[in-house]
Amino acid sequence: MEGNLKQAEHHYIESGAWSFAVDMYRAHDMWEEALRVAKANGTQKELGEIAIKVAENMGAEKGTQFLLKNGLIEAAIDFEANQDHFEQAFSLANSHAKYKLPEVHLKYALHLEDENRLKEAEEEFIKANKP
Repeated sequence: MEGNLKQAEHHYIESGAWSFAVDMYRAHDMWEEALRVAKANGTQKELGEIAIKVAENMGAEKGTQFLLKNGLIEAAIDFEANQDHFEQAFSLANSHAKYKLPEVHLKYALHLEDENRLKEAEEEFIKANKP
């Protein structure tokens, strides 16, 4: 509340509540600081989740650029798929993380199913190895 965010960060981390420091920085639109704390204290999964939250606040295009700039290709792929930008998600996965392709196919299949495009969804489920 006094505006000393670095000191607040220190206390949050010391108390084991590093995610509160991330939230604090997000509330102040200090995205790089939020990501720095998550990188230093969280697991890879937690980092990805937080990075996606940060990217969502930035909007689609800026969010993806932010994730890629910070070397978070998996988070960028998930972010694009979560935004229903499947062409971009497939492109990123093909270029940088082929092991993510089945996951993208699954998300696309679920999207197609929601749109009642069942034949196309069936094909995507098969590509995702989830027949």
